Amino acid sequence: MDKKGRTNNYKEIHFSTFPTPLGYVYIAKTKEGICRIAFPLTSGHDLPLQDQCAIYTRLHENDAFLKHEIAVLKKYFEGKKVVFDFSLDLSVGTLFQRKVWNKLREIPYGECRSYKWVAEQIGNPKAARAVGMANNKNPLPPIIPCHRVIGANGKLTGYATGIHVKQWLLEMEHGAKSFPIKRRGIV
Repeated sequence: MDKKGRTNNYKEIHFSTFPTPLGYVYIAKTKEGICRIAFPLTSGHDLPLQDQCAIYTRLHENDAFLKHEIAVLKKYFEGKKVVFDFSLDLSVGTLFQRKVWNKLREIPYGECRSYKWVAEQIGNPKAARAVGMANNKNPLPPIIPCHRVIGANGKLTGYATGIHVKQWLLEMEHGAKSFPIKRRGIV
C-alpha cells in the first residue's frame, strides 16, 4: 500500500499497433495473455479509449513483447489461414460473455453460424439477442470470430465497427469479392 492506503495492484498492459489493409490494428497483452484487439484504427496512435482510461492500468508500448502475436495477426490480415495459438486474458467478460466467446472460437475459418445456433449451443436457445450483445463486447476480434455470426436469415447483421468491416473480413477469409459462405445452423 502507498501512504494514502491505496493498493499498488496495477495491471500491466503491453500494447502495440501495426498497419493492415483494413487500417491500423491495436493489440494489448497482460501477463495472462492477449486482452484487447481493436481495428480498424486511423493511425498507430489511435488507442481504444477504454484502455487509456482504465483504472489501475499501466500501459506500455512494447512491440517486442507482442512480436509473435503481431506476426500471426499480420498473416491473418493478408488473407492467410492461421492458428491463433496464444493465450488469452478474457477477465473483462461476464460468465455468459465468456461462454459465448468460447463457443465462437469453435466456428471454423470460412464458415458462419447464426446467433440462434450459438444460443442453442451454449444451452440457452432463447438468448440469440444476448449472444449478439456478447458479440458486441468481444474484446478480441478476429481471434474470437464474432464476424462469422450472421442472422438466421443468412444476412449480415451487427458488427461493433460496422457491417463493412464484417463483410471485408468474411470476403478476405474466402479470398473472393462475394462470399459463398458455408452456412450451418441457420433456420
